[in-house]
Amino acid sequence: MCQCYTCVEQSEVGILETCGKYKTTAKPGCHMLTPCFDQVAGTVSLRLQEHQCTIESKTKDNVFVNVRLTLQYQILPEKVESAFYTLSAPVQQIEAYIFNSIRGKIPLYELDALFQERSTIAKQLKEEVDQQMEQYGYEIMNALITEIEPARSVRDAMNAIQMNQRLKAAALDEAEGKKLRVIKAAEAESEAKRLSGVGLAEQRKAIVAGLQASIEQFHEGVQDLSNEDIMSLLLLNQYFDTLKDVAQSSQSSTLFLSHAGGLDAVAEQMMNGIIKTNKKKN
Repeated sequence: MCQCYTCVEQSEVGILETCGKYKTTAKPGCHMLTPCFDQVAGTVSLRLQEHQCTIESKTKDNVFVNVRLTLQYQILPEKVESAFYTLSAPVQQIEAYIFNSIRGKIPLYELDALFQERSTIAKQLKEEVDQQMEQYGYEIMNALITEIEPARSVRDAMNAIQMNQRLKAAALDEAEGKKLRVIKAAEAESEAKRLSGVGLAEQRKAIVAGLQASIEQFHEGVQDLSNEDIMSLLLLNQYFDTLKDVAQSSQSSTLFLSHAGGLDAVAEQMMNGIIKTNKKKN
């Protein structure tokens, strides 16, 4: 059937032929055709297109990996004729160049380095494929290595290594924490003992000062008593105070031991002290 006109959609270019021979390109819009002679051989999209593929290759350390690639390409507007007539399967041709390029680069890297250099490899891949496809009217806009997937056994081994490293770090942190807690506890105990010693020293100092004051008061009140007599009375007074404290405490446990003459000596000291005091009063 003869056509008098054709319409080309936006972002596309029509290929017009006359009697089977290329005539011109038709931009978006409506175009008049010569009936029986002109025909539309096809249309070419100028939109950005994307192609994804997966390539299996071996790294430098003999690990097989599946590399997933995403390639974005576009037909050059000034080379629409070449893009339409030169290649019958442009996608397969692009993929062939990708395979050839990537398989020449993966064996240059060990697995760990491959993950680190993926951007560099993708950039080199884009430049090489773009150079090859430009003659056919195609421009490679971008190349992305979206995923690098080693064999499952390798992935499990890598995960185990990472897990062991993290467990080791956690164990070190825990040990360091315990060490700090022990150090702090020791420092706290040392400080507590130091303060306890200071307190005990102050307590003894106060006791000595109190005894000294008591002796001086006894000397002023009873001048004939010796220092030994005064000390005996003071110690006897402390002895009775201690017995009183023990008797008043409901939570204390008292151990009574037999002693030879200790109580008699205490009583004798008490009696002597009382007698001497009475003599002074008379």
